[in-house]
Amino acid sequence: MKIGIKFKLIAFTASLLLTVILFLSILVLNGIKSYQNKEVEAALFKQKDMFEQYFSERSSSSNNNSTDNSIQLARGSIFNKPWLRNIPASVYNTKGELLSGFKTDGKLNENKDKESMIQYAIDGKVSYVKVNDVIYFYSPIKYKNNIVAILELEYSVKENSLFYNNIKKMFLITGCFALALGIVLGIFYFLTLTRDIYKMKNSVENIQKGNFDKIEQIDRKDELGELSKGLIFMSDTIEKNIEELKIERDTLSVAVDKLEKMDKQQKEFISNVTHEFKTPITTIKAYADLIEIYNKDLDLIEEGTSNISEECDRLTAMVDSVLNLSALEKYDFEIHKNEVNLKEILDQICSRMMGKIKKNNLTLECDIEDIITTTDEENLRHIVINLIDNAIKYNKPNGSIHISCHRNEDKIILTVEDTGIGIAEDALDKIFEPFYRVESHRSRETGGAGLGLALVKKLVEKQRGTIKVASKLKEGSKFSIEFSI
Repeated sequence: MKIGIKFKLIAFTASLLLTVILFLSILVLNGIKSYQNKEVEAALFKQKDMFEQYFSERSSSSNNNSTDNSIQLARGSIFNKPWLRNIPASVYNTKGELLSGFKTDGKLNENKDKESMIQYAIDGKVSYVKVNDVIYFYSPIKYKNNIVAILELEYSVKENSLFYNNIKKMFLITGCFALALGIVLGIFYFLTLTRDIYKMKNSVENIQKGNFDKIEQIDRKDELGELSKGLIFMSDTIEKNIEELKIERDTLSVAVDKLEKMDKQQKEFISNVTHEFKTPITTIKAYADLIEIYNKDLDLIEEGTSNISEECDRLTAMVDSVLNLSALEKYDFEIHKNEVNLKEILDQICSRMMGKIKKNNLTLECDIEDIITTTDEENLRHIVINLIDNAIKYNKPNGSIHISCHRNEDKIILTVEDTGIGIAEDALDKIFEPFYRVESHRSRETGGAGLGLALVKKLVEKQRGTIKVASKLKEGSKFSIEFSI
């Protein structure tokens, strides 16, 4: 059975108060009892000394120094003296015979050991016994070191007993009141104390459950207040560590997913590279074999030489793209930014690409704002050239290309738009993957290997930018790049 700390504290307080009250009561009552006993004993011995003095005076005034004669002289007048009548008394001779006595209440002697105690006094010893609130005192009376009589005193201690009982009752009542008051005050005090303890207990349970927003602080200037602050600090630390662990877990999960994706991409990449390289190599090998067989056919040699040269150029372009992609994956940190004028760079690129644009019977429109920003110039050139090159390759005869670059608040938006064949909606999410081509036969005709847009996306991301594409079949495509200023 679980016992709460509140009950334990109240029970301990009650036990402590009860122990203290009992100890003090016993100590005081024993003190009173001892004092009363000493007071009674002093009164009895004082009365006994007064009787001895009286007998001594009577014996000294008598001409006859006989002890028996002195007793006889005192026998009739012993209790005529007021100072000998303070305490009821009886005088016996050395044979135990009653000589004289005085009593105020007329009560019979209730001491059953009277005779043995008289004999005890005859032997020269003092004794007393308490019977029903009366102390029976027996003592020898001496004159010149001789026992001349036996004194019996009947001393009432009724008032003493009544006083003692009243004090005892007062201690009982006062003790009970003090105990009850102490328990009530203890309950009120411990309610506050245990309330704070239960708050900390609830805080600990909330920490265990992960409810860190339900931790209560206790406003106290003692150890409990310090403990509460410690709990809050511990809670904040645990919460922070858990958040960091979650972040690390999420990061690790993302890394694992990325590794799995990269592994899959690597396999696809190797497969695609093998496939793409195999086609031009097969063509080269075929023409080489034909030229070797028909080495005198000049037309065949000319055609083969031309095709072999084109296929070699295609292989070179693919190798360059593969190396560029590999370099981007390996050297993430190699970004060289400097301050550039975007209008000047884009105008230069458009001027260089104009020959190819005119060759394909296309028109170019430029709407470029004069913007100075910090970026990697070489990467920017590569991005724009690739996008313009794609706009040329996949455009329609007599089509157009539109290039714009504007500032929008803290962003720079660069767009390359064409009026070409467009891209199907289901392919928009895949065009940035390495070796992905919307139309394989068309890509082969234009010499594309599906690596240009993958390279563009990597370069944009290195610049902390984003690239998006919007397209409709037979209407054209629009690539939008957004950079932070």
